[in-house]
Amino acid sequence: MFFTTAAALLLTGGAAGSQPAADLETAIKATYLYKFAPFVTWPNPSGDSLTLCVVGTDPFGDTLDRAVAGQSYNGRPFRILRLPAVGADSGCAVAYLGGSSDQSVASALKALKGAPVLTVTQNSQAPGIIDFVNQQGHVRFRVDLAAAGESHLEISSKLLAMAVSVRDISGGPQ
Repeated sequence: MFFTTAAALLLTGGAAGSQPAADLETAIKATYLYKFAPFVTWPNPSGDSLTLCVVGTDPFGDTLDRAVAGQSYNGRPFRILRLPAVGADSGCAVAYLGGSSDQSVASALKALKGAPVLTVTQNSQAPGIIDFVNQQGHVRFRVDLAAAGESHLEISSKLLAMAVSVRDISGGPQ
């Protein structure tokens, strides 16, 4: 899978396998965050950049900064914001919701409900549009099309094909 290879090369400078598994997992997730963008259609993209927000606990540190350095989407460079809490007016296009004492993952999802923000969570009881899961030692993800529809986002069938599960518009698995 191209995400895994790209993340391994990003993290290790070309020599995959020389970093601990947790570091590699973090790099893969950081890479996914910006690689999701070409597979999502936002209703009214605006601004000079595409903003990736890390809300609450930040598991990425400078790994995310290194991952998006020099990357762009439709000619718009990525910008990273780290926020203790998020709202519909925070300017995020993609929001990784880490949860914290300032705002739980469930509260962040509620605050962003209906906003055109691709929400990303990790093994969450309150999953975002995309929820990272670990499966047989690999980073995978689930997609919730119903939540994407509520946020006025369209998810490409190419991304859906890579998901381990897809919750369709009717609420059931596809």
